[in-house]
Amino acid sequence: MLSNWAVWSGYQLEPHAFIRFIGVLEGTGAPPDPDRGIVSYILDYVHWRNHLPPKDAAKAPRIRFRASDPEEENITHIFFPIRFIPFKSRRQLDDPTHPDYPTAHEETEKDKGKVERLLNYIHATNGGEHRISVDVFEFAVMKDLHPRVEWRAY
Repeated sequence: MLSNWAVWSGYQLEPHAFIRFIGVLEGTGAPPDPDRGIVSYILDYVHWRNHLPPKDAAKAPRIRFRASDPEEENITHIFFPIRFIPFKSRRQLDDPTHPDYPTAHEETEKDKGKVERLLNYIHATNGGEHRISVDVFEFAVMKDLHPRVEWRAY
């Protein structure tokens, strides 16, 4: 039986960095609005991505979020999934001796290239006045739903 879970490799931003990213995405470089929560900025990205032409949408990954407590909306990171492997056991995430651990946890040039292409696309479409560096993104791994059963990916 196939697992409904996957081990995702990708990049994450802390909420304050994600809010800055949205300012770059929108081409405004606007400072955070204290009256808006992180969820509204997440919805800005979702709206932007959903209105891209199909060939351009492939450059912009759906996003997921990490919360310190899944029962609350305490979002700690916004995650941009790049690739996945099927989830078999928790050891894939935690045990460096597991054969799948390096596959998930080692950042590749191809991974970096995907984030760079996304940022280059954003900088080109927003006029390039406001920029964000790939160095703001942190490589990370997380367990989440397999793409065939996705419900939390935006």
